[in-house]
Amino acid sequence: MNAPGLQFFTGYTLVDITPTRVIRSVDPDDIKRNQQRNWETVLQCMSLRTQPLHIKEPTVYQEVPTDMMKFGDYFQGQHSLWTWTWAIESTGVYDLPNKPLGGLLQDFEQVPIITGLEETGRFMLPIFYPYGAIKNVYFVQHHEQ
Repeated sequence: MNAPGLQFFTGYTLVDITPTRVIRSVDPDDIKRNQQRNWETVLQCMSLRTQPLHIKEPTVYQEVPTDMMKFGDYFQGQHSLWTWTWAIESTGVYDLPNKPLGGLLQDFEQVPIITGLEETGRFMLPIFYPYGAIKNVYFVQHHEQ
């Protein structure tokens, strides 16, 4: 049972954020280490304003319903999709005035990523970007989990 007052979120991205738990490697091109690095980047970004709770690690989907594909026009067709969930205790901590989740979007904007892993989307720039034609990450808030 979850504590009262928790706010729940789901993140969606085309970036390979597979949690591999590989935290050391001498090979700079180690795919498993780089997947873990991208997941660590996500954890850091969502932790900038508050302490995330009840984190459920990403799941990757190969066949994705079109209603889940709310990415930029640059990404047409089927792509692998990573999705994860978490909760926070502070209501509105990710919001900006007149912009729900605006702070969370801001925290992910132009944060570097490692590409060339197992993602199917090809990114114009190696960054998370939550807006416009090259949007490759977005978030949804839920009332309860």
